[in-house]
Amino acid sequence: MSRIREEARSPLGLTSIAPSVMTCLVAGLLVLAALAGPFAVAAAVLVAQLTLAAVPSPTGISRTPVRAPKAAPIAVAGIVASLVTLAPALVVGADGTRATASADVASGSLVGVGLALPVLVLTALFGQLRRPAPRPDVVLALGEVVVTGTIALLATGWVAAAISPVGRPAVIVAAVVTAVVVLADRAERIRPLALVWALALGALTGIVLAALEDANSVVGGVAAVAIGGAAALGGAVGRRWRPLPPNRWAVEAVAPIAFAGPVVFIASLLWAGL
Repeated sequence: MSRIREEARSPLGLTSIAPSVMTCLVAGLLVLAALAGPFAVAAAVLVAQLTLAAVPSPTGISRTPVRAPKAAPIAVAGIVASLVTLAPALVVGADGTRATASADVASGSLVGVGLALPVLVLTALFGQLRRPAPRPDVVLALGEVVVTGTIALLATGWVAAAISPVGRPAVIVAAVVTAVVVLADRAERIRPLALVWALALGALTGIVLAALEDANSVVGGVAAVAIGGAAALGGAVGRRWRPLPPNRWAVEAVAPIAFAGPVVFIASLLWAGL
């Protein structure tokens, strides 16, 4: 099937550039959320995560899409990840207990992602158990939810970055770098040259931010380039996601944001000189 026919079948009328535009809109939402505060960033991340729930399920042995509801598992796991990231004291335990000494973590870490993964799996399994028998594609359905949900949970890195010492500027710079790289990545004819210029611009912004925070400028530039590389990797994954392009718009739009999440968190610490 030609790309023109695939795009014509899109329920949203999306063209090849539309997922990149949506990525930029999500990045803009993160910028506005960063100006409002960490909880607003968590809400924006949850919106991005729930967007992945729109990804159609693969076809099963009956050649029809398997029943793999994603909204509830992704929402529950995403909320758990963000809550633990914003308030790690939720998992510390009571005063004087052993958990307090061994599980104490500082805010702004990715520990919430590790705790959210089993929540994602259990919620997805519960959703499959609620299906009436027989369930011929339960393994495929579970795998679909877990893989998609894991990608969604990577976006929690933006929440962790928002409460780092340089939270607001880190999120803003990372969102701008992500948007620029994603747009450059869509320039198919001059993609290598466009990506080089986009990464160079990202490195410059990283150097400036590091200098303002009295951190190592070289490390700050490398951190920004790493964010751009992660966003480009997410874009590549989105373009190769099945099914056909009209139906994979959610992955193409959100994957760059999600893949950049953990790198944004690490970069925020480097920009702060930690």
